[in-house]
Amino acid sequence: GPGGSPHVHAGFDAVLLAQPAVPAQSLLADSALNSPLSDALGHVATAPCWTLMLAYPQAVRPGLTTLGPQWNAARSTHHRIAWLARESSKPGRNVIERWTVQASPAWSAEHLEDDAVRVQAKLIRAFAEVTGIHAEPAHAATRRWRYAQTTQPLGRSHLWDAARGLGACGDWCLGHRLEDAFLSGLELALAVA
Repeated sequence: GPGGSPHVHAGFDAVLLAQPAVPAQSLLADSALNSPLSDALGHVATAPCWTLMLAYPQAVRPGLTTLGPQWNAARSTHHRIAWLARESSKPGRNVIERWTVQASPAWSAEHLEDDAVRVQAKLIRAFAEVTGIHAEPAHAATRRWRYAQTTQPLGRSHLWDAARGLGACGDWCLGHRLEDAFLSGLELALAVA
């Protein structure tokens, strides 16, 4: 209405939700549509992940091509860090030392609502403990992924409520990889077509 937000109630053959399971379920709950999709979405569980990206100046020490450890990627047993990788080791990348660090799901969940600056400081400290790299990074960025990893997938490729023209897809249907997201979207598209 006047002054309010515009609403569109018709003109669609279908509505497809390509988003994490939790916000998709919230959207359905708010819509008051009594769809069986809601119950199915309730069984999906995800874990968050704080991710840290670091870059170090090129000339840290003359004649040294890499900083710290001689490995390029590792799973970590550190309570804060689950996995880390030297991005600059990938073919075709430039020689600036760059790392991606993923916090553990448990630590990420515990610190989910913490200030990003504090999280970054804690993860940089943990990174130094794991790698032995204590140099000051030239660049550091931290990102919180609230629905980073599916811990309990749906167990089928997509959701489709033909009666209401309502569908949902995402990596959470099958797992948490990019391929899972692609297959989920493809299968839903085929179901709708």
